[in-house]
Amino acid sequence: MKTTSRMNLEPKPSASAETVKVLTATDLHLKRSLYGELRTAVEQHRPDVICLVGDFLDAEDLPPSNERLTPTGAALALAALPCEIVLARGNHEDYENWPEFEAAWQTTGRTLNALHCSAVKFGQLVIIGFPCGLGDDSAWSAGREPTSHDPEEWMSDLLRTTGPAGRALWLMHEPPSRELAAYEACDPDWFNVIELYQPLLTVSGHDHSTPLKTGRWRTKIGDTVAVNAGQRVEPRKAAAGPLIYCTAEFKFLNGRPRLAVPVKRHGA
Repeated sequence: MKTTSRMNLEPKPSASAETVKVLTATDLHLKRSLYGELRTAVEQHRPDVICLVGDFLDAEDLPPSNERLTPTGAALALAALPCEIVLARGNHEDYENWPEFEAAWQTTGRTLNALHCSAVKFGQLVIIGFPCGLGDDSAWSAGREPTSHDPEEWMSDLLRTTGPAGRALWLMHEPPSRELAAYEACDPDWFNVIELYQPLLTVSGHDHSTPLKTGRWRTKIGDTVAVNAGQRVEPRKAAAGPLIYCTAEFKFLNGRPRLAVPVKRHGA
């Protein structure tokens, strides 16, 4: 499996500014219509990078039909998109679906950016992917360096490798704050590490209902913008959609990131 090394992640200083456009989505759950709307969003916004923040696989409660992709179909659909793809694990990426997805992806010749307490760099943008504390991650993490789920045990080392650009975009399936998710759906460890290191933006999903009930899909943790971009309704329902996703643009000058365009939610 071709994976991203932690070496040489620190961006080289540059006298000119660089802007990287990112589109994020979560919780597609193999629903064909949501994957189709993702392609439409890519055509509209033309991002440099797409980040899927967990639960893009698994549809065990969705009846087999034309509405349901296989893991192979999902891999091929994503690999066909004209931009870089970054994946963070959710609680539904496991032995039931990840090996099939991974095998199909390898046939495309594209690098598999499946983050696990690790980072990947595109231009000057560094994206850090958190583990998911729910479900079985043994298939996802196979072949990667064993790492604790506790970010205190790996984040500081990783940020020493990435430099300031590692505080741009963090992906974590479980939201870090009760303002974005029910108590049982959020992870307080994520809140603590955000509060400590203050990245510009974090994107989560997992909780499909709290932002819709409260009307609040983003919050601030210090100077960090934290977003829950989960889908409108439970994805197993036939009426799921339209796709909810977020866009953001990061600008870099001498390796230091800032949000050039504030994060926007679409499809709500």
